[in-house]
Amino acid sequence: MQTKPELKFSVVRSIKDIPRSDWESLFAQDIIEDYGYHKTLEESRLKEFSFGYLLGKSGGKALIIIPFFTMDFSFDKLIGPPVHRFIILIQSWLKRNIFSMRVLFLGAPTAEEFYMGYSESLDFKRTFGKALNEIYRFSRKNRVNAIAFNNLSCKNKELNNYLKDKQFIHLETLPNTILEVKAGSLEDYIARLGPSTRKDLRRKIRNSASQVTLRTEIRDNIDDILPVIYRLYLNNFNNSEVNFEILTPEFFRSVFKNMPGTAKCFLTYDKNKIVAFNLALIKGDTFIDKFIGFDPEVSHKYHLYYMTFCHNYEWCLKNGIKKYQLGVTDYHPKLRLGAKLLPLHIYTKSFNPALNLLVRIFAKFLQPKNLDDSLNDYPKKEYINGG
Repeated sequence: MQTKPELKFSVVRSIKDIPRSDWESLFAQDIIEDYGYHKTLEESRLKEFSFGYLLGKSGGKALIIIPFFTMDFSFDKLIGPPVHRFIILIQSWLKRNIFSMRVLFLGAPTAEEFYMGYSESLDFKRTFGKALNEIYRFSRKNRVNAIAFNNLSCKNKELNNYLKDKQFIHLETLPNTILEVKAGSLEDYIARLGPSTRKDLRRKIRNSASQVTLRTEIRDNIDDILPVIYRLYLNNFNNSEVNFEILTPEFFRSVFKNMPGTAKCFLTYDKNKIVAFNLALIKGDTFIDKFIGFDPEVSHKYHLYYMTFCHNYEWCLKNGIKKYQLGVTDYHPKLRLGAKLLPLHIYTKSFNPALNLLVRIFAKFLQPKNLDDSLNDYPKKEYINGG
């Protein structure tokens, strides 16, 4: 009886070293943040990250691909203000950041969820055990202090259970927000909202319309207006309380080149001036509202967040979109507008037992609700898959 060739692993440092056909044969076809998205991240010169891919082949055929990135990360970013202030005092006394370390994250920065390419012909536990050993070996060679599986969801049940068995520390991270698009019209959607939200949204729409006539343009290329778009992006970035990375102008240029037909920019104009943008990734029946930016001079005056949301929701209705993803952070308006939460998780392990103990001790403080009060009173039954 002929035996199958042994699965051999290697690390490649660029997605350009992986044929697109190999990638597409292993990753689910409905994943929006695909080969082109990873290529965009590489080309964007994101100074915080170093990218790589664990590649497993048998007989020259790719059977598993796991994207990863390394960065200097401080887990105290996930701790709420009161405890965070206490930790800052301790760290100033010790003259070092006790939570900062070089981390290898399995997954991709800015990705909605954790994705890996995996052949169903493989035995999961046996294969992943070998893959994990390769990750350990690479990490030690490159002076990585800890590894972490980033943004796992309920779709990764088998991997979640495997990592628990391997004594990885489980941490909750900021959940995603997803809105089902099922109304017959925008007015029908508004009518289904809670009384106070319905009244407030209609007031905002009337108030905006009484001051300005906004128009929307949809683009597949923004090279000629990139400085304007990037300035609007930075406005939102600088006003956000939770940030893990900063995009570069190259990201906004490359995403349209590498994701034709998927990446679209929704531009909102006041006369001839761009006052808002939404960079969306659209595929099948899913619309991901990926990055946004508003003109601070008129953002609140014209209620731009709500006006662009209403336009996008109506566009989804007209174009057969069933799932509108609103992303992480700034949960209060998203929850009021009817979005549900998709829990996301991190599983981490350090090579230093003392650091593992420290993370376990502070794990209860490393919770999303400590970063956004809007999550405190949100009923568990309203989470997707029950939380």
